[in-house]
Amino acid sequence: MKPSIKGAGCTLQLVLVLVIILVGLIGLVILQNNGGVLGNLLSLPQPTPTNIVQPSVIDQIKPLGQLHTVSFFLSTVVDTQMRIGALNQMQRVLLVACGKVDAGVDLAKIEAKDIQAGVGKATIHLPDPEIFTTALFDDRKCTYVVLRDEGILLPPNLQLETAAREAAVGNFRETALANDILNQARQNAEDELRRLLILVGYKTVEFTP
Repeated sequence: MKPSIKGAGCTLQLVLVLVIILVGLIGLVILQNNGGVLGNLLSLPQPTPTNIVQPSVIDQIKPLGQLHTVSFFLSTVVDTQMRIGALNQMQRVLLVACGKVDAGVDLAKIEAKDIQAGVGKATIHLPDPEIFTTALFDDRKCTYVVLRDEGILLPPNLQLETAAREAAVGNFRETALANDILNQARQNAEDELRRLLILVGYKTVEFTP
């Protein structure tokens, strides 16, 4: 039996469409966390900070028309404390933090075996959804220190604010995962690809687990 030239042509057409979609997504701007530099300003060894993180509040869930297919916008308060020095003084930073978590599907991971195309029908196996970025909004209006207690005659402890920022980022990621961000990312990716492929002529688009 001769290979189906029409089926191969459809597969090639679908691969090209996905490549075009992927190229169009490269321009997404990724927020980066410009946290403070860890400092060790005392001759004594620095103990490990204790972080008390309030439960994060999801301020907004926004579906995107890209393969970064969902963003969670979150906020929290982090109380970072450390006892230090010969007098065992308490140093403390209270940080209000907000930021976002982006998730989606990486089309670059799709292989030829993941695509089956026929006349008017396409079946696609998408890569697993993943979190692409977790970042703070570092604009001084959204992420800022509301309380800084350095103790008596102690130099500023930059480690505390850095630890608070890192704790906030970790909490955002955990909160997003707990609230099903990956399943939402997969569903949005399927919906967006189905819409685009129907626009280019496919009548049926299915996705396999």
